[in-house]
Amino acid sequence: MRIAFLQDHLRNGGTESQTIHIADGLAQAGHEVTVIVFRKGGALESRASSAAFDLCFLKQGIFKTDWFAPGLKKLLKQISPDVLIPMGRMANCHAGLLLNSDRSYRLVSTFRTGKRIPFLYRKALRHSNQLVANSKHAIERIHLVYGINRPDDSSVIYNGCIRDFDTSVPSFRPGGKDNSPIRLVSVSMFRPEKRQIDLLRICSQLPKSVSWRLVLAGDGTEQAACIQEAETLGIANKVEFPGLLKDPRSLYYESDIAVHASTRESLPNFLVEAQMAGLPCVAYDVGGVSETFIHKKSGYLINPGDAAHFLDRIQILIESPSLRLQMSEAARDHAKANFSPKAQLKAYIELLKTLR
Repeated sequence: MRIAFLQDHLRNGGTESQTIHIADGLAQAGHEVTVIVFRKGGALESRASSAAFDLCFLKQGIFKTDWFAPGLKKLLKQISPDVLIPMGRMANCHAGLLLNSDRSYRLVSTFRTGKRIPFLYRKALRHSNQLVANSKHAIERIHLVYGINRPDDSSVIYNGCIRDFDTSVPSFRPGGKDNSPIRLVSVSMFRPEKRQIDLLRICSQLPKSVSWRLVLAGDGTEQAACIQEAETLGIANKVEFPGLLKDPRSLYYESDIAVHASTRESLPNFLVEAQMAGLPCVAYDVGGVSETFIHKKSGYLINPGDAAHFLDRIQILIESPSLRLQMSEAARDHAKANFSPKAQLKAYIELLKTLR
């Protein structure tokens, strides 16, 4: 089967990583796969170039933008795919626009965002041959927010944990002994909805008797404000900003607890990876967060905005090494059972069989 993926840009985000992983897996499984990218550049371009699929960039000329897709319709005619799978907001918008043209391919629209989506994206979700979301909550949100109800041709395929976590590395680090600080970690883009600034404010209220460090990895528009807030709160010496990490696995292995204060999510890859690394999670219960770990078994779900409860759960985990160990073991078991890359790829292969 000939399969084409649409991706606006190969930045170092969760959707882009999933695009490369799924496309590469399908190509290795024997399908003819092409990934069409709107513009060149991006942290993941070199990785995509060495994958098993064909990689095509649209010729934007002097324009360098994620929404401009010149020659897309013509290229699709040349490739003549059996199935088109757009990944991300701009790709699905262009898929919605292409619905008006003559086409021989089947369209599999995807929904993997907690953000509001424009008209053309909604059009793709309504009229595609198949709809794939990366969480049960995403399917519910499509119905409740946009009135799109497609129970017979919608599928939930969870994000695969595409990084290979070494199970020989201990999943539990007994932090807190001999004045060793407990390390709290969050790996996310610095965007307004990710609310790293709330993590700073919550951690600043931990008792002075507690030895802790907070690592906020990633980059984005809100990073400077968070650095300033750490200074204002007087905790700059306890907070690290390592920037964007292409591979944060060593950071996970050095940490004790994953924390996530985002107010809008579909299915956060960070929490999936944190569970695979054996980290208990404390996170606000928004979007598909509740599908990434088991409440009270491998982490704690907190009602959105309840900073006091968030703080309390962090403190409980800090003060109880035995509880952290118990949750650490449960975290890895849950991640292996639910977010295996092999299971994700198998789900896509089975989906494609229905479109023959």
